[in-house]
Amino acid sequence: MRWRRGAIYAVLFLAATAALAGWQVHEYGHECQLARQTLEDTAQWAANMLVAGIRSHRRLGPYFEEQLQGTMEQSASSADVLAVGFVSADGRCRYFAGQERFFETPVPLESGQAWQPEGLRCVVAFHFQPEAAGGPFGPGGGAGGGRGWGRVLRQEAAAEDEESFWPGGDCAVVLVLDRKRSDQFCRQQFRLRFGLVVAGAVVFFCAGLAWWTTIRMVRLRGQAEVLQTEARHLREMSQAAAGLAHETRNPLGLIRGWTQRLAKTGVESATGRQQAQAVVEECDRVTARINQFLAFAKPVEPAPGPVDAERLIDELAVLLEPDLETKGLSLSRRRAATPALVRADREMLRQAIFNLVANAIEFASQGDAVEVAVRNSQDGLFRIEVADRGPGVPAEKVDSLFTPYFTTRSNGTGLGLAIARRIATAHGWQIGYSPRPGGGSIFWLDGIHAA
Repeated sequence: MRWRRGAIYAVLFLAATAALAGWQVHEYGHECQLARQTLEDTAQWAANMLVAGIRSHRRLGPYFEEQLQGTMEQSASSADVLAVGFVSADGRCRYFAGQERFFETPVPLESGQAWQPEGLRCVVAFHFQPEAAGGPFGPGGGAGGGRGWGRVLRQEAAAEDEESFWPGGDCAVVLVLDRKRSDQFCRQQFRLRFGLVVAGAVVFFCAGLAWWTTIRMVRLRGQAEVLQTEARHLREMSQAAAGLAHETRNPLGLIRGWTQRLAKTGVESATGRQQAQAVVEECDRVTARINQFLAFAKPVEPAPGPVDAERLIDELAVLLEPDLETKGLSLSRRRAATPALVRADREMLRQAIFNLVANAIEFASQGDAVEVAVRNSQDGLFRIEVADRGPGVPAEKVDSLFTPYFTTRSNGTGLGLAIARRIATAHGWQIGYSPRPGGGSIFWLDGIHAA
């Protein structure tokens, strides 16, 4: 359920980020298109102005070419103009200003624009009408019936340059504008839009995190209140149960004492004495269960200090020797390479290890060995393992281990492992179960070394 909720949050975050990214990509394309359109309009306008200037200066006759070259050089003096040229009908550039490499190949006389790696090339083709004989001032090019200066100047110009195009024909103006500013603007827009997407993603993430944190805090606060209520109720029930168990143990002791006395002196038949002895045994069994319950219900308040775990296990081995001999078992020790000084309440640690070893003895097969190992790690932790070769714990029952009154034995109380877990929790340790390779069980206890 938790991973599904996380997947939903991730999808919502990705969807919002993708929508923002799509919007910014559209805006970036729009801004770049406007920048390129502005450069194209500027190139077209400048080229048309050159054409209009050429047409207006046509009447200068042989001085037109000098005026044309000056106009081009003046246009090329702008930082945004890479080259400008005048192309004749054969595709050759007759006059140019700026960088010559843009005119190394013939230019087709077709109006249009083309984006090149370094700039935008704009071509405006037009037809240059030849001037009628005599020019605008009559035959001969000037006033006075063709005897003016126009005819003489044209004849002198034609004699000096036979390739001059001033008589007229198809031609074109080529203008190459620098695209650096346009590209720089596009790069700035890309960085801006990318930054907006990143910032938006961060805002979405932070907003989602804040929302998730708020929801989680509300949920945890509600759970804390429920747990506090349950803990108070359990504490009250525990106190009541402990009081009931204590009050029950006293009459049980009285019943046991009178029954035992009756069995010795007041019952003559063997059957009666046998029945009285059974009552005594049942009283002992119930008293043992009550004592275990009181041990479980007793508040756990450890008084930690340095404890030698190896010596503690040696003491328990002597204490458990009769149980081991009864089942024909042996206790195998695996000692740590370095002294195992742990920080714990000595009696509580002793109780926890005792419960784990007693549990292993109950399930171990006759003739096997119960292994107790102590391991130290370099990160200041220790592990105590109790292993047996018994039947192990079925997979479906592993989650129920360490639960009060859960047992797989017919005569078990289900409190031994639960008490061990309470002791581990009170010390801030970890306790758990692992299946043993080859069959059997391993119960382990992880704690912290003494400083």
